Amino acid sequence: MDRTPAPNNNTDTVNRVEAYARLLTVPAVTSWTADREAVHGGDAFEYRAFLAAMEGELRSQHVSGDGRWAAGRRTRRATRGLKKMVKGSDLAAEGARELRQEFADHVRHVNALPGQRQAKAARSADRRASVGAFTAKALNKSVTAAAPAPEAPAAEQQGAQVRGITELWDRRGA
Repeated sequence: MDRTPAPNNNTDTVNRVEAYARLLTVPAVTSWTADREAVHGGDAFEYRAFLAAMEGELRSQHVSGDGRWAAGRRTRRATRGLKKMVKGSDLAAEGARELRQEFADHVRHVNALPGQRQAKAARSADRRASVGAFTAKALNKSVTAAAPAPEAPAAEQQGAQVRGITELWDRRGA
């Protein structure tokens, strides 16, 4: 194994990033992920076919002195890695499908952001304007409420001033 350090040249990394940056459009991602899904789906199909053949052959191998389930146990042990390969291919194909959908959702979301932000700014400006109007109205009410009420002439005042609630009860009965 060669353990010489890689040259300190970032052009290879930059070239790879630029090559994948071309993929960052919805049609390109759709095409690429569909291709990956087809490859991994095909691999999974091949692995399943090989797994079925392998299980059939291994289960039919009986050794003298075997118990009832011995061949099945040996088969499960022997095919564990192949089953992981099937599962991995299925997960990779599913990941390609999810990537395709999530990337399209991401692009839709990013394209909608400017309009959403403009609408939010307009709502904010409207709210600030209405808050200013409500504040002016409330201050006006406060100023008018704080001003003393004009006194009524002495002729308009009827009866003696009520000092407490008990006097109200006493007058009511009279």
